Amino acid sequence: MPYSMSVPLRRWLGPRHEAISTLAQAHAQLGEVDGPGRPLETGRPVAHAYVLRIVTEFQAFARDLHDHAAETMVTSSGAGASSWSILLAGATEGRMIDRGNADLRSLDHDFRRVGVSAVGEHLAASSAYWRRSQSRRGDRAFYQDLIELRNALAHGNQRQVDRLRERGIRDTVSWARARLCGLDRTASALDRIVWDNLSEAIGGDPW
Repeated sequence: MPYSMSVPLRRWLGPRHEAISTLAQAHAQLGEVDGPGRPLETGRPVAHAYVLRIVTEFQAFARDLHDHAAETMVTSSGAGASSWSILLAGATEGRMIDRGNADLRSLDHDFRRVGVSAVGEHLAASSAYWRRSQSRRGDRAFYQDLIELRNALAHGNQRQVDRLRERGIRDTVSWARARLCGLDRTASALDRIVWDNLSEAIGGDPW
């Protein structure tokens, strides 16, 4: 049976992207760009909001996909409908992505509950962009950069922001926007990984 996108992935590529783009547009309207002769501080708060929004929207995608996978797993389990709410609670309550960042450790931990083990290994096998090579950093490293920057900004840790800048991780719209394609690849790969695992488990199309 052919793979099909999940609703969470469609939402990530649609409404969630639009929400991210709204902040980029607001930033552009300030007339601020990350180049010489422009006062960076003018658009800095909007740029920070943009970074926070990207990470937030991706985490929401991961949570939506996990919810979707858990619902599919439970409703296809053969258990009576009266037990579904209990089984869903067992699959979703106390998730790491509900109380912390959706980093690789959290994704790996939480998606095991829906039958997907070693998410990082699956992502590496699914996308050549995920892995780091000698000549470039991969999508995994860039996503971790985004999370570290998000945490520094959210906690008002200017010292950490300065350290990240020294590493080339910039709290600007252009830097963060350049990582969006990598998040798209990661979201698409994760969606397919979950689809493949559920398809094999239930013997049919998960969605």
